Amino acid sequence: MVEPPSAHMSDDHQLITTRNPWLILLSVALGLFMVVLDISILNIALPTISTSLHATLSSVEWTLIIYTLALTALVPFFGRISDVMGRRRLFITGLGVFAAASLLAAFSQSILWLIGARLLQAFGGALITANVLAIITDVFPAGKRGTAMGVQAILISGGASLGPIIGGVLVTRFGWQSVFLVNVPIGIVAAAMAFFILPSLKSSRAMEPIDWLGSGLLLGGLTPLLLGVSKGPEWEWSSTSLILVAVGLVGLALFILQELRTKYPLVDLSLFKIKEFAAGQAAGTFATIALSTMMLLFPFYWQVLRGYSAEQTGIYMLPMPLTLMVAAPLSGKLSDKLGARGIASAGLVLIMVGLFLVSQVTATMPVWHVLWRIMIFGAGLGMFTAPNNNAVMSSAPPQRRGVASGLLGMFRYVGQSFGIAFAGTVFVSFATAGAFALHGLPSLGDVTGATTPAAREALSSAFINGMHASALLAIPFAAIGVVLSLIRGKAAEAARPGTPAPETHPG
Repeated sequence: MVEPPSAHMSDDHQLITTRNPWLILLSVALGLFMVVLDISILNIALPTISTSLHATLSSVEWTLIIYTLALTALVPFFGRISDVMGRRRLFITGLGVFAAASLLAAFSQSILWLIGARLLQAFGGALITANVLAIITDVFPAGKRGTAMGVQAILISGGASLGPIIGGVLVTRFGWQSVFLVNVPIGIVAAAMAFFILPSLKSSRAMEPIDWLGSGLLLGGLTPLLLGVSKGPEWEWSSTSLILVAVGLVGLALFILQELRTKYPLVDLSLFKIKEFAAGQAAGTFATIALSTMMLLFPFYWQVLRGYSAEQTGIYMLPMPLTLMVAAPLSGKLSDKLGARGIASAGLVLIMVGLFLVSQVTATMPVWHVLWRIMIFGAGLGMFTAPNNNAVMSSAPPQRRGVASGLLGMFRYVGQSFGIAFAGTVFVSFATAGAFALHGLPSLGDVTGATTPAAREALSSAFINGMHASALLAIPFAAIGVVLSLIRGKAAEAARPGTPAPETHPG
């Protein structure tokens, strides 16, 4: 059960509060940026890797799949570990593992070698991701966490947006190995900064045992579920994908039963009795589903439909994260004063407006008219993310912040997987109603390279049909998020100035 924050007073409280929290944020920011950058930077290198390692495109895709699956499954586990063992040592370990795995990946001699290195990268990335929000919540006093969460949102959007651009430059000038080698100096610098800047953060719960059975059930449930969902559109929702989804759901059901019966659960399910926590986690998941729809469709819109190069596409993808980077810190700071409910809900409404406007985009619309629609979506996402994260983390008792941080990461990755699968399925279903039989996004040809004007028009029409349907059908997800955000409890009120800060837990 969740214990009240006062149940675990910290001898290190004075140590944490006397250190400059912004320096601590800087030390964890570099590590988080590296992980997020690595997720997006690899996409542009896949064709080159396929040629260099003599691997099929389907086998190269496993470098992305294995990383996402492992990262999603391991984040909640390492969040729990950090509540027991302490966050500082795990965060620094994660940086070292990630840098070493990146070096190993750069010297890959086969696709299996690279996939193994990516699995090790996910291990390090999970250690980093699971601790970032918990460390920020530990070291920032109430009334400043929203601003800090806004900065954290900048790092995520910045890494995601800069990845394709940086990746394109590195692959073109230095080869595909450089997209991994760039992590090595970043990891070393980040680890050195964390070593000297992060407080000791020793845990007062170090004697609690780890729920290894629960860990295995969570891993065994999430892995087949996400694999089945991620590959569902490509496999046309065959029996294989459906069996994987069913096995995953059974595994997660067994995991929940295990967590309810054990004294020291991996995930304390009573956290979800806190309305602010449960509603914030769910709202964040639905917002990520809507975001993934946009992130999947627009690279194809710019390259496949409009015929722009990869570098031009990267530039046209920038306005959304740039708008988010402006909105996130402002909304986070405002949530410190006014609470999260209204601001986060307004952000989700703006996301809905953005999705509707995207459903009006055409194949010949001037670029600027497309970009301002995307920017509205980005502004809404920025308004939502920082206040929501602040509310979720502030509602969790200090001795469970590692788990809370891990769950935020897990649900974000789950929402991403479901969002991509949803958008891909809807897109193909509605695009197939056009003149061309489209059997998946990778098989779409270059519309501008169609042999006749009639063929080009037919394919463009099919593409736009699928894109419009995906945007419109993503709106209900954001709408559910609005409802969840509005019904959240009053826990975020504790983050307002003048309210005593919850006791900072050192673990």
